[in-house]
Amino acid sequence: MRLCYCAIMRTTLDIPDEAYYLAKATAQDQQRSLGRVVGDMILRSAQSSKGSSLRMSDYGFPTFRCVRPVTTEDVRALDDEE
Repeated sequence: MRLCYCAIMRTTLDIPDEAYYLAKATAQDQQRSLGRVVGDMILRSAQSSKGSSLRMSDYGFPTFRCVRPVTTEDVRALDDEE
């Protein structure tokens, strides 16, 4: 079973006019909402970037690669700081 956490967030974006018109035309062509098109474009860009450490798990959660493995001691140290 694949679980997916799906949250809808409303926000304001300040993007160049060219990007807006491209996304708006894509949304109209695909009969989808502008927000869905922009969100999909961002996710596709993040997943295809070679240097990007952000990935989506099979369960729909964002994951990222660390420079080194996170150990139990690292977690305890952070807990102690709080």
